[in-house]
Amino acid sequence: MLYDIVIKNGTIIEPRTGVQTIGSIGIKDGAISLVSRERMDGSEIIDASDFIVCPGFVDIHSHLNSNLYSTWLSAKQGITTCLSGNCGMSPEMPIGSYLESLERQGYPINYATLVGHSWTLRKIAGIDDPNAAATPEQTAEMVKIAEQALEEGAYGISLGLEYAPGSTPEEYMPLVELAAKYDKLVPIHIRTDALDFAVGLREAIVMSERTGARVQISHLAYQFGVHPEVTGMALIMIENAIGKGLPIMCDSGIYESFATFVKSAVFADGWHKRYDCKISDLMISTGKYAGQRATPEIISYIRTFEEDAVGTAFVGVLPDLALAIKQPYTMISTDAGLSDKPGNGHPQDAGTFPRIFQKLVREQGVLSMMDAVKKSTYVPACQMGIADKKGWIGTGADADIVIFDPKTIRDNADYIGIGQPDAPPTGIKYVIVNGVTIVAEDRVFDHRRPGKILRKPNTLWSL
Repeated sequence: MLYDIVIKNGTIIEPRTGVQTIGSIGIKDGAISLVSRERMDGSEIIDASDFIVCPGFVDIHSHLNSNLYSTWLSAKQGITTCLSGNCGMSPEMPIGSYLESLERQGYPINYATLVGHSWTLRKIAGIDDPNAAATPEQTAEMVKIAEQALEEGAYGISLGLEYAPGSTPEEYMPLVELAAKYDKLVPIHIRTDALDFAVGLREAIVMSERTGARVQISHLAYQFGVHPEVTGMALIMIENAIGKGLPIMCDSGIYESFATFVKSAVFADGWHKRYDCKISDLMISTGKYAGQRATPEIISYIRTFEEDAVGTAFVGVLPDLALAIKQPYTMISTDAGLSDKPGNGHPQDAGTFPRIFQKLVREQGVLSMMDAVKKSTYVPACQMGIADKKGWIGTGADADIVIFDPKTIRDNADYIGIGQPDAPPTGIKYVIVNGVTIVAEDRVFDHRRPGKILRKPNTLWSL
């Protein structure tokens, strides 16, 4: 057989079975057709000697919508599938029409989305004040719209309660119950974090206790990493909940800062006290003041004139990143999508996955290569319910593959004002999506759009 692509002599990391071996992979018609040590012929031959060959990275927490600039940053770091619509922010509604529009224009990587409560549904229901609670009528409208979005293929309902502090259990619990009905995900950016973490974390755990919903605590390290003891206490709460049998998972990035909109409720007056930091620990990452440290005057200007300006808050504790990420219930995520043009945004958009392998595998030895691959591929694929075809290497799997050099892989992105936030990583040799090469060495084939738009059908939960 003449294969479309042959990857020969690579070190294959297969996370589903936990096997590391030397072999070759034959790809035909978008799928893995053969994994063997026999000689294969292909239209495209990739010599992967001394390189790692593993499933493409599955980014379980992103904000990639129609902004292809951010999407290509994801592709260049090895991401082949993303789950967007987190933190209560989802793309255009109705979801079905939006997904159809992505299919028409083509998309570089595989794309799935959630429907968001705290920004999207509340806005559609007519709630403009983040501190306002929904009326029963508005709640009923949000549930109706969310059910339509789930029917059209959304993978779950995301909550960003810190962005909508007026949300009450009477408002969000019907949505959580709806997701639980169809066994779909409920990723949560919790209501209170940092030194006030326990209230928000307990609220998220209660959602799973009362509904059975598959709750996912979003960007774990960013929520709690302000003091060493805070992360440890948060992990104890999560482990106790999981020990009771609750279906709770977490995702996390690997930077000592997080980025979000300066105008959001996260940076409401007094926000720095919660993090035990200074206002100047917030750096403006986009807009007129990009690269400058925040002052009350700058924040006031942004709130008035720059609704979409993004800020990066340096509040993390570096040792806590590894502590959060190495837990068996934590998956790797980028939180990417806020970089809308060259030279701005957060380095997580360009470097998260390479940074995991650079820092936690090669330099610190916190994770084994197998564990890092598994957290980046098979575990999030299982969480999304796409592990029948994605997140593993073997005959019949989709040909979503990343090839990288374990000795040189590194994150080159840095914060605006310090370095280049969108600098591409080193060591990512090839990225293949559905059997089509979109990154080869330093070349990006940005005219290729082989990604599939993924939809998850509604299926009633049963034990």
